[in-house]
Amino acid sequence: MTDPEPNPPAPFFLIVADLDEEFFCVEGPMTDDAPWTQAAGRAGEHGRLVQCGPTSPDQAALAAEYQRTTQFRGVPPGSIVRPRG
Repeated sequence: MTDPEPNPPAPFFLIVADLDEEFFCVEGPMTDDAPWTQAAGRAGEHGRLVQCGPTSPDQAALAAEYQRTTQFRGVPPGSIVRPRG
């Protein structure tokens, strides 16, 4: 059994955006965005323009700021891509 990390990463929320359709969702909380980044990459392989980021520990503030700056509409989590489990 491995020892736990002395300072585990703090949980955060992640914006996943479909730049072609102009909508976004907030995923999380999480401590690793690699599965989401990989899912966005797979979407790109199928001609979709999906971007991950920015991140924040505050879900509501993250969503409000992203929507304000992009004018994209929000959709439920998991609506754009899903990481492979």
